[in-house]
Amino acid sequence: MRTISDDDIPDNVNYQDVVKEMRREFLMVSEGKSKILHRKRISAVDGTLDVMGAMNEVDKLGVVKHYYYGKNIDFLISLFSMETSGILLAVTGRKLTRIRTAAATGLASDILSRKDSKVLGCIGSGFQAIEQIRAISQLRGIENILINDISASRMEQTRDILKGELDADVALLPKVDDNFANADIIVTATTSRTPVIEDRFIGNRVHINSIGSYLPEMMETETVTVCSSRIVAVDSIEETANSCGELISSLSSGCISKEEINEFTDLVKGNIKIREGTARGNTYFKSIGVGVEDLVIARMLFEGKLS
Repeated sequence: MRTISDDDIPDNVNYQDVVKEMRREFLMVSEGKSKILHRKRISAVDGTLDVMGAMNEVDKLGVVKHYYYGKNIDFLISLFSMETSGILLAVTGRKLTRIRTAAATGLASDILSRKDSKVLGCIGSGFQAIEQIRAISQLRGIENILINDISASRMEQTRDILKGELDADVALLPKVDDNFANADIIVTATTSRTPVIEDRFIGNRVHINSIGSYLPEMMETETVTVCSSRIVAVDSIEETANSCGELISSLSSGCISKEEINEFTDLVKGNIKIREGTARGNTYFKSIGVGVEDLVIARMLFEGKLS
C-alpha cells in the first residue's frame, strides 16, 4: 500500500486528461459498470462524519472516502483492488478533493458553457477557487478573470499564484457588482449561508458553477438564478436535493422539479433536458461531489497520470 500526502500530489494537473477520464467514468455509471455509494452522514454536536465511495467493475477498482468537519475539515481516500481486496493507495485528501471538484466543474463547463467563453468570474479565492480557475482556464480560452472575496489579502495571494501560471488578466473586485455581468462563466466557491451574487449581476447565456455549499443552510446563489436557468445540472440529484440550500429552496418553491434536473449521466450521453420558457439561456451546475469522481482522481494518481 502506498501512502501519499498533499505534498506528494502535483500542482500541474492536466485537466484535459482528467475531464476525459471523468466523462468515461460517468458513461460507465450510466451503463451500470461503475456504481456509486452515496454519502452517509452522521452528525454530532461538535461536527459531522461523512462516508462515500464507488466501485468500477471494468477497472476492478474501488474507493472509499471519509471526512470529518467540525472546526476544521480533513479527508482520507483509500483506493483498493476488487481482485485482491487489498488497499493500493491511501491519500490524505484535501488537495485531491480540490482537484476532484475542479474536474467535475471542468466537465460540466466543457459540456454546458459556450465554446467562445473568454471571461471567468470567481467568488471566493481560497485553494478550491484557485483549482477551479486552473481547470476552466485549460478547457476554455479564458482571457480575463474576475475575483471577489471578503479577504483582500487572500485575493492578492491568489492573483500572484495565477499570474505565474496563466496567460490571462486578473482583476480583483472588492464587491460583486455589474462587472460580473460581463462574465461568460461564473464560479461560486464559498461556504456562505446567504447568496454571494445577486441574480441581477448575472448576464445572459452565462454558465454558473455553484460548488461551495454542501449543507441545507448554505446558499451561494439566489433561488431565481436556479429557476431561470435553461439547463440545470448536478452530479447527483439524490445528494444535492437533500443537502444543498440552492436546490432545496428551488425545489420547495415549485419553480423546478427533479424531473427537469440533469445528472452527469445525462450530460455525458447527450440526453440533456432543456427547460422551455427561460429566455436568458443560462446554464447552472451544482456540485456536492460523488464517489466516482474521487475514484477517477485516485486511480489517475496511482497510475501516475494526473499531471
